[in-house]
Amino acid sequence: MVVRVFISVLIVIFSVAPAFSETENYCHDEEAALEWEALVKKNPNDLGLQRLHALRLGICEKIEAGSLTFDQGMRIFEEEREKVVQKRFEEDRGKKKERTF
Repeated sequence: MVVRVFISVLIVIFSVAPAFSETENYCHDEEAALEWEALVKKNPNDLGLQRLHALRLGICEKIEAGSLTFDQGMRIFEEEREKVVQKRFEEDRGKKKERTF
């Protein structure tokens, strides 16, 4: 459980930053790309994290191709990130309830 909470916190930390600046294109941020690569390599079985990483890559590709605006891509990513974080929170909360009985 501690690992799941830690990974949830990492997801929030690494993916919330783009929400604060809609003018900076994080697709071109090498440091962010390296952080994502390290996270998915370290957590290959975390499907929520893998899904967000794949979504990030696809969104960046579509932004570069001009088929999505940066704001549209941000909106899509943030909606999906929220779903992953919420699901993880609910799963962890459910496990805590199971242990109390």
